[in-house]
Amino acid sequence: MLPVQYYIGLSVVLFTLGALGVLIRRNAIVIFMSVELMLNAANLAFVAFARAANSMDGQIIVFFVIANYNRSHSSFRNLFQSANLFL
Repeated sequence: MLPVQYYIGLSVVLFTLGALGVLIRRNAIVIFMSVELMLNAANLAFVAFARAANSMDGQIIVFFVIANYNRSHSSFRNLFQSANLFL
């Protein structure tokens, strides 16, 4: 099993790439992909810390983060479809 520091390091790199994507890019789709990358980095950190503590709390938090993001993301998809931006 890999140490928790490796997972946290990967999480920091992914979060940094996502933050740079949000700050540098102006395309809405790229910004949404960058936000999703940042959320996945946070999810990786939650799961890594939960695994180190032998707890299920991290997986439960990740479940709610993913469910909430998918719920809000579907409203953006409906907005784009109503504006005929997605085909």
